[in-house]
Amino acid sequence: MTTEELNAKLQIVSMKGKRFKCPGGYREFGRGFAFFVPGLGYLAFKDSKESPYIPQGGRKALESILEAGGMLDYETIIFIQEMNS
Repeated sequence: MTTEELNAKLQIVSMKGKRFKCPGGYREFGRGFAFFVPGLGYLAFKDSKESPYIPQGGRKALESILEAGGMLDYETIIFIQEMNS
């Protein structure tokens, strides 16, 4: 997919109760918001591949990214899956 196609599919989702695999077990989030792309998963940066990108500015920060057109490129980005219960 192109950058434009991925940006068009970005959804902002609540991270409350979401769990992700990490060394030694899993990490569960109690709050925050992240980008999600159906069929691919949660947007994460390659250098923090156990955790989705959850900006300090929360939903407003993600909305600002979307309003600006989305991510510039996906070279340093991967998509990760939530752990199944």
